[in-house]
Amino acid sequence: MQPSLLSDFEKTDKSVWKKQITKELKGRSYEEVLYRPAGTVAIEPYYVESELPESTLLKDIQACQKQVPGWLTTPYVIFDAPSETNKFIRRELDRGADAIWLDCQDLSVLELDLFKTLHAIRLTDTPIFFASSESPVALLTELTRGASYYLKGGIIHDPIADWMKTGNTFSERMDTIAESMALTKAMREFNSYKVESHVFHDAGADIVQELAFTLASFVTYMDQLTERGIAPLLVANRFVFSISVGTDYLTEIAKLRALRYLYRRITRTYSLPDDLCHAFIHGSSSMLYQSVRSPHTNILRYTSEAMSGVVGGCDALTVFPFDHSFAKTSEFSERVARNTSLILKNESYMDQVADPAAGSYYLEIMTQQLAEASWNLFLDVENRGGLPAAFEQNFIQEEIKKSWNKTVSDYHNGKVLVGVNKYQVDELTLPQTPPVPVDQVPNWEYALLKRKSLDATL
Repeated sequence: MQPSLLSDFEKTDKSVWKKQITKELKGRSYEEVLYRPAGTVAIEPYYVESELPESTLLKDIQACQKQVPGWLTTPYVIFDAPSETNKFIRRELDRGADAIWLDCQDLSVLELDLFKTLHAIRLTDTPIFFASSESPVALLTELTRGASYYLKGGIIHDPIADWMKTGNTFSERMDTIAESMALTKAMREFNSYKVESHVFHDAGADIVQELAFTLASFVTYMDQLTERGIAPLLVANRFVFSISVGTDYLTEIAKLRALRYLYRRITRTYSLPDDLCHAFIHGSSSMLYQSVRSPHTNILRYTSEAMSGVVGGCDALTVFPFDHSFAKTSEFSERVARNTSLILKNESYMDQVADPAAGSYYLEIMTQQLAEASWNLFLDVENRGGLPAAFEQNFIQEEIKKSWNKTVSDYHNGKVLVGVNKYQVDELTLPQTPPVPVDQVPNWEYALLKRKSLDATL
């Protein structure tokens, strides 16, 4: 029998490795090599089994994760004319999509003309998520006209996020969400609202702030809707966490895993049974980390973000076309976006394991640290009266502004973002009439060049 290659090497422990690293740093502090994704969270370069959280906590974190592998490939569709939108949806479904995220652009039910828009699409089989500020009751009336059959998908709007961005009151919308939840009580796969992280992520929140403020938003819904007579179990299961997935590959995996654990802590606070509470997480490409100067870079960046999303355990995945924010997307960019998810499924087999990150010392410890730091910040928000009160006190804005300014400073001082502060394209070539003025698109290009202020975003 041939000896193992490993037999040529002596066993060592982390203290020996750390001593060698300290020597090679030549006087620099070991603290300098720690990764600090946010606030007090400090991650070492590697971990060993003995450093894992105590077994009860570790098992608890793992038990919170998704138990069934796979995700819904969910292209983002902007409503056009009813017939054109119908063609687009059917094309996406024919070419591998499992669900559709339909941006209804604040149109009325009449303008949507749901009969034409959804022609030959069975909502009992295909989840359609309607991103609409239209009354959910009015939409439901049209969706179930003639037959109150079982629907999948949902009517997805976050009036609390909308209030933070526009100042529009959310009280009336809460009334209609409560009414729609009562109407769809028997539809277990139909969601009535969303809790988004985009409003915080796109403003420059660090990962702990994003988790803590998103959790505080969820608790606000729990309080508001239960006060309107909706059962806590229904409120906790009929919504979508819509989460921006950024470029820090491993950290974003841990972020989604930490979110599931934090969700579980909240549902237990309401004395809800673990086996009946399941968070539905929709992961989408980050709008903040796109490149306008070098748009094809977005294809690679969005692929990394998509991998973080599926390894972290998202239930639905939306990959944006690489030119989504500044041009009318083409069939090519739409196909690349859709196929990114399909390749991760069909060629990379990432849909075969429910929680592939389980057991990784590094990811398990990072998940724990992010969860603990986020929970502490969440408690700070709650002590200030909850998210609406903390926002009105300007606490949310000031905390995010500190993080934003630090991150922008880091990139100005050498932290690399390819195509933005390194390996830039010399000429900025853009369409003649982008849908949104380019200097208003939330992305690093203009944040770094103009030191864009958070105040314009939140």
